[in-house]
Amino acid sequence: MHSSNIDFNLLRVFIAVYQHRSITVAAETMGLTQPGVSGVLKRLQQQLGVPLFIRSGRGITPTHQAHELARQVEPALNQIQNALEGIESFSTANSRRFVVYTTEPVMLMLLPKIEADTSLGQVEIELHPTLSSEEKLINNLNQHKADLAIDFANYSAPSFFSEFFLNDEICVIARKAHPRIQNSLTLEQFYAEKHVTLKLRREDAYLADYFTEESIGERKVAAECDSLVSQMTMVSNCDYLVATVRSIADQFAERLDLQVLDAPFTNIPVKYRLLTHNRMKHSPANIWLRNKLKSYFIHD
Repeated sequence: MHSSNIDFNLLRVFIAVYQHRSITVAAETMGLTQPGVSGVLKRLQQQLGVPLFIRSGRGITPTHQAHELARQVEPALNQIQNALEGIESFSTANSRRFVVYTTEPVMLMLLPKIEADTSLGQVEIELHPTLSSEEKLINNLNQHKADLAIDFANYSAPSFFSEFFLNDEICVIARKAHPRIQNSLTLEQFYAEKHVTLKLRREDAYLADYFTEESIGERKVAAECDSLVSQMTMVSNCDYLVATVRSIADQFAERLDLQVLDAPFTNIPVKYRLLTHNRMKHSPANIWLRNKLKSYFIHD
């Protein structure tokens, strides 16, 4: 076998199949047919003289040789990709769609800023709700289903790059006409009132519990929501309390006739981070996207 004659495109297809663990998905992402991708794998296996994938259940599993090949080839392919992108250099004059996974508060803050941005040119930035498990999120970034995630969980996945994005903090909201709570809130009042709570899907904890130093005792719960917006709407019509994030409380307080109160416990700041796969760290397009999103909050 003359490995020096191996076509660069065979390796690109191999890496796509390796990353997705699926011929179908690899074919879709590369705009090829399934038989086309299978044919390429066959040719590569014949040229290398080793098996690369074995069937398992419905899918395929890489062999030891495939793992070795991917370990060596993937960084090189990423370098080539980034070099080509660098030569073209990223330009908003070319049509490009970015997908960003984010939490609800950040989505509510970002959307108006993206809409008002007149310098995006042909670029679209699409926001999607962040996924319910860390594993799914990492997986989807790995498979190029999204370009970036904004999240407050502290990920320690070694193949990912993350950087600080934004600080937020917990506060409590009540409607302005609340009969008992006006302008300030004690811990006793916090426990005496009924609450509309929000479960964080991922940690299955309440928002306030996650970002306070003390552990919060049992609250009287009137309703449990899965969205900050529904929480705010409910509390604007009833005499309940809601622990939420200040960025959103401030944004909607006037419109919904809410008072924003300091939380009566010690806050841990809600730190949002930008998260992307290591291979995108030096990609001109991804750098542009990260800088663009950060620029929206520099002047706040």
